[in-house]
Amino acid sequence: MKKNVLFITLLGTFAMMSCKKEVTVTPTTNDAISNNTAEDVQVTNNNFKDLPAKALETINSHYTDANIVSYEIKTIPIIGKSFEVKFNDGSEIDFDENGTWHEWKDAKGLPDGVLPANIKEYITKNYGSTFATSIDKEKDKISVELATDVDLEFDANGNFLRIDR
Repeated sequence: MKKNVLFITLLGTFAMMSCKKEVTVTPTTNDAISNNTAEDVQVTNNNFKDLPAKALETINSHYTDANIVSYEIKTIPIIGKSFEVKFNDGSEIDFDENGTWHEWKDAKGLPDGVLPANIKEYITKNYGSTFATSIDKEKDKISVELATDVDLEFDANGNFLRIDR
């Protein structure tokens, strides 16, 4: 029994040591984002130089009036880099190393165009009085949380699978 505990402890310690996390805190002005293209921001503003251009394009198209409070760069062996961007209104977007978002949270509701059309249609038809507050895209499924704390699960194509309880 003691060997199992020691093994699990060592395994956990190794897992924590093998994960490198870089944290970058940025100023709370939005001039660099709302007044420039994604390429301009990446080149001219050192505060956002680590964010991929595609991530900056997404930010520019949905949060032109919002401010980035901070972003974290996480480097995880085997998985690679990911970027967690937080805004002053509490919303948050996680991007992969290419700048493609995979998780999006906004308590006021996800911006237009974030939900796939068939998922938006399903929510409107079955939960018309509420809205989506988060979406998490994984390899083979998409999870959506509604403002009413209902969690829905869809396949990768956006076809409804089940209510996740």
